[in-house]
Amino acid sequence: MNSMKQYGYFEESGRRYVITTPRTPARWFNYLFNDTYYMEAGETGQGSSVAFRPANRTFTRGFRYFYLKDHENGEVWCPAYQPLRTEMEAYSCTHSLGYTEIRSLYQGMETVVHVFVPTEGQQEIWTVTLLNKSGKPRSVSLFSVFSLENGGVMGSKCGYDEEAHVLASFSFPYHVTYNDKEKCHDHTNWVYVYADRKIDSWDASQRRFFGGDDIRELPAALENGRCSNKIAEAENPVGALQHIISLEPGEEAVTRYVVGCANSVADIVQSRKALTAKGYDRLLQEVELLWEERCSAFMVNTPDADVDSFMNYWLKKQIVLQTRTNRMSNYCPIRNQLQDALGYALVDAPGAAEYMMSVLKGQQRNGFIKQWIMTDGSPPKNLCLLNHTDGPIWLLICFASLINQSGSLDILDRQLKYKDTDETASVYEHLLLAVDYMSHATGAHGLCLMGDGDWNDPINGPGRLGRGESAWSTMALVYAIRSIIPFCRMRGDEDHAASLEAAAGKLETAVNDTCWDGAWYVAGFDDFGDAFGTAKDEEGKLFLNTQTWAVMSGIAQGERLIQCLAAIDSLDTPFGPKLLEPAFGQWNPKWGRISIKLAGTTENGSVYCHASMFKAFADCVAGRGQQALETIRRTLPTNPDNPPAVNQQVPTFVPNFYFGLEDSPNYGQSSHHHSTGTVGWMLWTTLEYVLGMRATARGLVVDPCIPQAWPEFTVERRFRNARYRITVVNPHGVDKGVVKQEVDGQEWSGSVLPYEDGKEYKVTVHLGSKS
Repeated sequence: MNSMKQYGYFEESGRRYVITTPRTPARWFNYLFNDTYYMEAGETGQGSSVAFRPANRTFTRGFRYFYLKDHENGEVWCPAYQPLRTEMEAYSCTHSLGYTEIRSLYQGMETVVHVFVPTEGQQEIWTVTLLNKSGKPRSVSLFSVFSLENGGVMGSKCGYDEEAHVLASFSFPYHVTYNDKEKCHDHTNWVYVYADRKIDSWDASQRRFFGGDDIRELPAALENGRCSNKIAEAENPVGALQHIISLEPGEEAVTRYVVGCANSVADIVQSRKALTAKGYDRLLQEVELLWEERCSAFMVNTPDADVDSFMNYWLKKQIVLQTRTNRMSNYCPIRNQLQDALGYALVDAPGAAEYMMSVLKGQQRNGFIKQWIMTDGSPPKNLCLLNHTDGPIWLLICFASLINQSGSLDILDRQLKYKDTDETASVYEHLLLAVDYMSHATGAHGLCLMGDGDWNDPINGPGRLGRGESAWSTMALVYAIRSIIPFCRMRGDEDHAASLEAAAGKLETAVNDTCWDGAWYVAGFDDFGDAFGTAKDEEGKLFLNTQTWAVMSGIAQGERLIQCLAAIDSLDTPFGPKLLEPAFGQWNPKWGRISIKLAGTTENGSVYCHASMFKAFADCVAGRGQQALETIRRTLPTNPDNPPAVNQQVPTFVPNFYFGLEDSPNYGQSSHHHSTGTVGWMLWTTLEYVLGMRATARGLVVDPCIPQAWPEFTVERRFRNARYRITVVNPHGVDKGVVKQEVDGQEWSGSVLPYEDGKEYKVTVHLGSKS
């Protein structure tokens, strides 16, 4: 069997992924969400549900099962396969942007299990549709059981409210001090399930419904033909409902369930009235329309269908989740927030601006901004207690991109207070202060001080005494400064443009004078002045990021650029470049925590997908369109050299990393984590640097860097309040070089495309050799 289609395939130009078996190599889940709610539904419907407000809380325990019992012969089956593992005559699970749908056929009964999350509110809506295809009358019982949270030491009580027609479980949140009790009253302490048709029996106790501890055996309720109608107290609660359904041949029956959490039973009742009044079909339609709007920001059509699928749909979904929910966490580094917003700006630039502005409020008057923060105002913990120094760098990089996406310098004039004073300043002044702080916070080699870590958090050894220096931070600062300089010149601020050029030049000289190791750049210098990431090291000799950012920043030139690219290529695997080589196998006090992370995972020698996108970006800067596209393709879970049958991940999101040890049986397997900085950089790099549809503060510029074998591609992109339909033709098989542009049938000589509010432009771009 084709390993690419062993478990499923894309349809509707990549908008949906159809899983053709319930027996996938791992849980192939879809994630459905709004700004306050998140749930996962795997290939058999399994997964947890999470509410974000007023605090993040997982309020289910991972399972949701549906059973059908035939009243004529007593046969029981699970239309979504689990937990009885019923072998179906036909089975499929479709993951779409806004829903998951499982279809099965068994003994003449077709069942469709569908779930989605509305655009607002803390609930999910399940629909079970039965269609009698057997040619004879059928009478069945539909049993559904949803796991609900256990109240732990606080206890929980669960039962069916006959007046409200809701099965609900209540548990008061665990708290420590007397005064903490008052803080919990606004929490969503009620977890519930209800159906839109009259129930015939119910269970609130997991123990009673299943008849014991084993939830994979035939439940006692199914054996008995009904549930117990008894409450659950101080035990694992469930929301189990029975519906007796009679169907004539060809007749269909629809049952809907709403699962969620609320502050009170009265709130549940009010929410139910609102949902019913709007109608479930309209609620689903709103979800579909929302995704249509989000995806319309740009659409690409290239010779690579997998790249198209991810660019047009799945990466957009992933970046919306990460940005709008803060990666479902109140504990995070601002670099995640800013880089997510960088990618989100390609979908919603005004929305991304508000997220970035909220981060900028954390900057201190001296220009520094703390990297790890608690977003909910709770006391600092873990990495928040440390001093990572790269925060100001990400302010510069990501705000520069945001300003370009907005196509205007207006953001630079917005006023914001500093975190530690009442003084306000423009965004422009905030960014200049960030440069000033970082360019002066340097060590003995003239490089940026590292503190407790740079982009690579677990490298916490070299700078812990305050003297260690980071080559990566210095390179990234050079890139960041050079991203800001054009704005200075557009504002007529030549003094700052000149001073920034001088600062970048000084840092570049420091890197080239002290960090070159003969064939690559070292990672930095520790508190005692010793280099790390050198050819002399037994482990951690070669660090990807200090090579890619040397290229991106323009620091590597001439022969060093050639050697730098060769070092980058030496790290390549069938699924992208390793982050470092060789991986650490034991504690290394110079490097710190990274050395005792499991070898081949995360920062210790995995193919870390975020860093892979730095590599693709560097390829574009170096004019290597083929290598850039190959790196992007290899990072996708649809990579034919590391297909889903091998990486074991559902191919609807890019993971955090792939396992990197070649001698391991897990080589190439996905981390299955969809929280990653890869997403923003893959969107940005692919759209603006490979396809070359680059937003600038002056307007839209087209400058592709593509594989020579691509004869043509098209992009439709919204930029500010105009829309561009751009066709790029490559008749001579070059990787870059625009020789002619036509706008609305007329040759256009400017490098920046024309712009007028509300206008649609048809653009043709010709690539070729300029010689």
